[in-house]
Amino acid sequence: MPDAPLGLNAVQWIWEGESQLAEDAYVNTWHFRKDLGVVTNYPNIVDLLTDFYTVTADGAVGAPIDYMSGESITGKATIKIYDLTEPKPRYPVYTQDQYFDVSGGSSLPTECAAVMSFQGERVAGLEQARRRNRVYLGPLSIYAMSDMMLKGEFVQSVLFQGKQLLNAANSSETWDWVVYSPTNNNVVSITDGWVDNGFDTQRRRGVRSSARGTFGTGYPT
Repeated sequence: MPDAPLGLNAVQWIWEGESQLAEDAYVNTWHFRKDLGVVTNYPNIVDLLTDFYTVTADGAVGAPIDYMSGESITGKATIKIYDLTEPKPRYPVYTQDQYFDVSGGSSLPTECAAVMSFQGERVAGLEQARRRNRVYLGPLSIYAMSDMMLKGEFVQSVLFQGKQLLNAANSSETWDWVVYSPTNNNVVSITDGWVDNGFDTQRRRGVRSSARGTFGTGYPT
């Protein structure tokens, strides 16, 4: 496989689960590309994503953390940044822990998440599937749900958070928020995104079971 494009970094934002077990963490991976010739500023990426997750954007009712629950996460976030131009096995070139208050309501099942999708400009002759990506926002609290769907207020808030991140990255002197396709080793700058009001549910994001019940012809009684 060819080397990753110069300046490309993968960024993991990791929420610690209430169990504090590594397998119960909630991870999103983002990609940012550094403009060539400028000084590397990893704390700037942390600031961009901290604002997205925890600072309410203009027009939003709340940031994503306001729709999360202390029943499912501790409030600790670990940010790990990897330089994708380095050979494998790769190790973080920058790591930072942050701590936030999480005061949301009761937790929904931890498998429940919202999806924020984003993409680069459509170009004739190029497959758009390789030019878009997504992150999963969760685990969520009951404040994110209404009538068995994602609450409209929450969906709208995530849209404003995405706008805030896109504008901030476009204004950054160091970093460009991008989609990276390992399949064709291509990097695309983000132009827009969307959020649907349906839950994304994947069992692998649930906590590990702690008990099992059984039945047979004579039991339980």
